Amino acid sequence: MTARQVALEILTKTETNHGYLNLVYMEVLKANSFSPLDAAFIKELVFGVYRNKLYLDYIIRANSSLRLKKIEPTVLNILRLGVYQILFMDKIPDHAAVSEAVSLSKKRSRGRTAGFVNAVLRSVLRSGGADLSPLKKDAVKYFSVKFSYPEELTSFFVNTFGKSRAEALLAAGNETPPLCVRVNILKTTRQELAEKLHRAGIETKETPFTDCGLYLFGASEQARREFSALFTVQDQSSQLAALSLSPEPGDTVLDLCAAPGGKTTHLAELMENCGQIYASDLYEKRLHAVNEAAKRLGITIIKTKQADAAEPNPALRQIADKVLLDVPCSGLGIIRRKPDIKYKEHITDFDEILSVQQQILNTAKEYVKPGGILVYSTCTINPSENLGRVHAFLKENPNFEMDAMKNPHITGEMAQRAKAGFIELFPDTDNSDGFFVCRLKKLR
Repeated sequence: MTARQVALEILTKTETNHGYLNLVYMEVLKANSFSPLDAAFIKELVFGVYRNKLYLDYIIRANSSLRLKKIEPTVLNILRLGVYQILFMDKIPDHAAVSEAVSLSKKRSRGRTAGFVNAVLRSVLRSGGADLSPLKKDAVKYFSVKFSYPEELTSFFVNTFGKSRAEALLAAGNETPPLCVRVNILKTTRQELAEKLHRAGIETKETPFTDCGLYLFGASEQARREFSALFTVQDQSSQLAALSLSPEPGDTVLDLCAAPGGKTTHLAELMENCGQIYASDLYEKRLHAVNEAAKRLGITIIKTKQADAAEPNPALRQIADKVLLDVPCSGLGIIRRKPDIKYKEHITDFDEILSVQQQILNTAKEYVKPGGILVYSTCTINPSENLGRVHAFLKENPNFEMDAMKNPHITGEMAQRAKAGFIELFPDTDNSDGFFVCRLKKLR
């Protein structure tokens, strides 16, 4: 199959099976053999279409004689791929984008829709897209189309952050994030890894907020596999969770929402692979990823077990020196990595997720020894899931208080911000995923 055929397959599978775009992409990639260039091209196509889907649909509708609902799903995805290449991929000649889309249409619909696809894309070439100016009188409608966020979610951003900040956040959510990794300090140092990668033709840049992170530039999937024992793919924001907990060698640590294991293995590295980490997750299958990550990195202190973090386990009462809760959340901080989050049904219905977070906190508090530490983290920028959730917990639990984060591995301006006992990161101002982490100390 050609790269464009594979991209179409990924889009179709994701929509038909209601799958996760990143997982479908990886699944299809593993099932086929692609050059690094083709793999990167496929990723750019499918993630680009998802980041801009509503905008692309608006343009297609403006240049089509048919309503979107009247266009077959496969044909609509072919058009999305074509329009995306025309408007967003300067290195692809317009004639190639059109001819390849027509060719795809001929193969998938036996030529029935090739003329329609050709007509729409040539109309887009002539018009240059579509005029959004009529939408500007309504900020929600305008931002919704311009940045491809459903109106419900766009309205949440505008109401929560104001128009100007909302626009910046929506735009940041559509940017392609850099590849960030966490150095496996059990086997190497940041400087040593950077030198090895440089010799392999991969350029690096140090993360400003942590001393264990590197940005990688020009790293193919093959190169990533070659050095996989020396690092874990993890944004610098996510690295702050384990650093905020500051586990020490010999500690007993619970990670109650552990899969896929990025934070769990970070805890083990900070503990110098000495002590005990009990890692649990709601789904048994997801724990396989934790075990595989530990094996890859040379970690032996993690014990995994399926468990519901919201269900009390009397056997764990006051067993832990430290507890990490990277709770289920709305995921609004990682839209730039997982753009399909934008289109989840009822994405702004937070009541259920807030209830789950409360249950997990109230369960986990019993597992912390007096004087011990509980870290609560999310990958969302929704205030009610972050400081709002923590303040509600502290009001009901006066035996806990926020505790300043003083880990020397937290660097730069983040070290100063961490002294408040919590950190909020935003993609528009921090050049990172949106993330929240709070360190709580159990007084008695």
